[in-house]
Amino acid sequence: MAAPSPRPIAAIRLDGGRLCIDFVNTIHDRFAAIAEDYLATPGRYEEWARRAGALDPGEEILLPRPGEETARLMSDIRGLRDALHVLLTAWIDNIAFPADALRTANDWLLCARSDQVLASDGQLLLSGRRGDALVPLKRVALDLVDTLAMAREGAFKLERCANHGSCGWLFADTSKNKQRRWCSMQTCGAISKMAALRQRSAMAHPAGAS
Repeated sequence: MAAPSPRPIAAIRLDGGRLCIDFVNTIHDRFAAIAEDYLATPGRYEEWARRAGALDPGEEILLPRPGEETARLMSDIRGLRDALHVLLTAWIDNIAFPADALRTANDWLLCARSDQVLASDGQLLLSGRRGDALVPLKRVALDLVDTLAMAREGAFKLERCANHGSCGWLFADTSKNKQRRWCSMQTCGAISKMAALRQRSAMAHPAGAS
């Protein structure tokens, strides 16, 4: 059976509430037997970066040609994404950040900070070499710092989707009572509610009952 076609980037949900979380969530059904990587190619990486806001309007990046440089870019994408997933879930679980993931994040932060400049309006801007294909990853790393700072201040609560079977997505819970359970009510929320409804129905009408 032929493998299913990858879903269009335009159809990918951005439910995380923060750039770094949406980046971590670019694996569909992280804990499924066969997970879908939304960023499986450099072209999809660039398209996602534009949609998610990791590239400014009109900002251009130069993607590497197939070969060792492409393999290095894909390794960078996967490495940062895995590290951020480890760090964000450690925060949610209130445990110390694992050293390897912390080292990876700090390496990216050093790389991003070296490209920051102070603009005339007093804002820090990312201003690396023209066409730098790593710009979206640097913005993701910088957003991690802001995300953790805002979570620490109580602007939102970092959470994982309550669909523990396969989803694995994270999100910033900005709801009034911080009681959001699912990455999206339209997907995991609906699935969970339907499963609960079927379970209640089965208990109320057991098979073979007269």
